[in-house]
Amino acid sequence: MAMSNGDWPADMLTEILLKLPVKSILRFKCVAKTWCDLFQNPSFVSQHLSISKKNKRLLLYYHDDNNDNILMRLFVDQNLVSYHDLHQQLPSHIADLYVFELRVDNGLICLCDEVNCRITLWNPATREFRILPDCYPDMSLKGNSSTDILGFGLDPLSNDYKVIYMAYYLMLEDIVRPPPPRYAVYRMSTDSWRVLKKEDVQFLQDLSFCCGNDNACVNGVCYWDISKFGSDSKILAFYLSTEVFQLMESPCPKSSGKLLPLHDRISFWDTEMRDKSDKSNEVWVLNEDGQWTKLLKIEPILDVERMFGFWINGKVFVESGRGQLLLYDLENEEFSELGIKVQEGGEDLLRVHSYEESLVVIERV
Repeated sequence: MAMSNGDWPADMLTEILLKLPVKSILRFKCVAKTWCDLFQNPSFVSQHLSISKKNKRLLLYYHDDNNDNILMRLFVDQNLVSYHDLHQQLPSHIADLYVFELRVDNGLICLCDEVNCRITLWNPATREFRILPDCYPDMSLKGNSSTDILGFGLDPLSNDYKVIYMAYYLMLEDIVRPPPPRYAVYRMSTDSWRVLKKEDVQFLQDLSFCCGNDNACVNGVCYWDISKFGSDSKILAFYLSTEVFQLMESPCPKSSGKLLPLHDRISFWDTEMRDKSDKSNEVWVLNEDGQWTKLLKIEPILDVERMFGFWINGKVFVESGRGQLLLYDLENEEFSELGIKVQEGGEDLLRVHSYEESLVVIERV
């Protein structure tokens, strides 16, 4: 016999609801006003996200070799068998998947269209999205005239999602003197940007650097691996709570690498190339004292070109020389095929992200 709300202890009912997928919770909003209020409670949303992180999913963005399309797939189980095609769920204003950057953090996705500098926040679980206002009143210099660097993450102190946008303008023939670099921070709670003061970013403006496509946000800090022209690589950090940049040493200053979350810490994956067929990976983690510690060294694996971080049970995502994305078991030294092959020349488009469902509301009130 069906029970009414009064037949269930409140704590027990909350524990049950917290374990439900977002799709079910959205359906249950109409059960009772108390349930609807509960699902919008920040404490419930935060607890639900914490539980969702224990059952993390996989988000892949890549140039598929089979049909010459850019695909975005969300695998819904940790065995990586069943998946949803997110391309059909993308906001309608995002037309060209070849020219955008994406960042993923705490169940939300931040997309930046590099042609018109339009930035969008998207919650695939609730299918809500928000187009952000322009950072600056004058956005006349867009697209190919600028290098856009993006960061995105959750500020744990304010429980507010923030976007970091950096634009470096190129020297063009029709522009005598390009504008200086621009830095701005967006807060989702206020739906507004704050342009950082010149004194706050002076040391960045004094640097001429390029930034890799890979960056990550861990515990409210965004990290980029940057290469200063003619000098060693550095790690650029941005603290979401204080909205302050910091430049720190790289564990492997002579080479670039991937920055990936690893058990609530940031990790640095470095690939040493001795010759074309001999590659090994060093994995470093950043300690609380700001020092890097080498976690392990993965010896060269035959026909493996790149690594994309750990999955469950100590397995590692790798890309083979034939463009296949595989899972490699470090202990058993065995590969598992995922049925994914990247088109030749599309390696730079391949993105591998862990993902968890979120109840955070994206649409403007």
